[in-house]
Amino acid sequence: MRRILFAAALLLTAGSMFGQNCSELFFSEYLEGSGNNKGLEVYNPTDGVINLGSYFIARYSNGSNSYVDGGLTQLEGFIQPYSTHLIVNGQTTSTETSPAADPALQEMAQQLDHDYPAPTYMNGNDAIALFRDDGGSGDVNDFVLVDLFGIIGGGMPSDGEGWASITDQYIYKNVYDGDEIVGQDSTFVENYIIPDGYYFLSWWIWSANHALVRKPDIKQGVTLDRMPSVEFDVTQEWDTVPGGQDVWDSLNAHYCVCEFGTDIEKEEIIRSFSLSPNPSHSYVKIGYEKGINEVTIFDLSGKLVYRSEDLQGIRQEEFTIDHLEDGIYVIKIRSRNELLSRKLIKGR
Repeated sequence: MRRILFAAALLLTAGSMFGQNCSELFFSEYLEGSGNNKGLEVYNPTDGVINLGSYFIARYSNGSNSYVDGGLTQLEGFIQPYSTHLIVNGQTTSTETSPAADPALQEMAQQLDHDYPAPTYMNGNDAIALFRDDGGSGDVNDFVLVDLFGIIGGGMPSDGEGWASITDQYIYKNVYDGDEIVGQDSTFVENYIIPDGYYFLSWWIWSANHALVRKPDIKQGVTLDRMPSVEFDVTQEWDTVPGGQDVWDSLNAHYCVCEFGTDIEKEEIIRSFSLSPNPSHSYVKIGYEKGINEVTIFDLSGKLVYRSEDLQGIRQEEFTIDHLEDGIYVIKIRSRNELLSRKLIKGR
């Protein structure tokens, strides 16, 4: 039986153990929504096109040290520079125990996952790994870890609710007799793991019933040298997506400091808007969580070449740029209280 054990990763060569900034794919969004509205977004922080056929996603069910029960999926297609690839749960029909994923979410994806068991059947207490297949044959012995969400074989119990934003403290819940509160129960949170029975503390359990986006200053995935073995503090590298577990406005775009060259530009992106693909020859998609009221594009002479008004605070807008000549432009968005700008490259 083919499987990846936690210890097997140690067989990798030393040169494969350490990631470099902005040089390798990593997870940019983690979607653990209602039912089977699950998905994973992968980001390309490099300036080159990458063949996704060399990459696999594995799910380690309940933080197990094997992916056999969680599933393994090979990615498909190509990913453009500074762009994303979204894979979501592929279930299209509901059963008594497993609902179909929302067709609207599936429509947004570049890839639908295969039947159960598959990585996109995660439920908040599963570790998710992104591997690169250096051998090119699908042999797990050639896999190199390039990113990881959670801990492989790290003590998550099978009935654990998920990884939280708190640790080393007591949490409490009421005990009911019918509708009457008759007492209070408590448990001690260790290693950021919320135990069974405290699922309702959703504001603490970040890995379950949340959409998470990677912080914009993260430049690489969790490789062997940074892989946690005991504690996984999800808040160190991830932010929650505002609005609820089934809000998908931030999908298919990621803003990251890797896309910018100077320190000033890297500081600006922390409060900027997403723009992809960039460079582009036909269309662009922009996103801003605070809302977009107007989009304008100027050439380097300051001439206005595109305007879209009255957008009424939408979070995403997609439009064509076929009419523009190849070159460098400045794209600006206006929100309720801000005017932000980024460089746009038109070209193949």
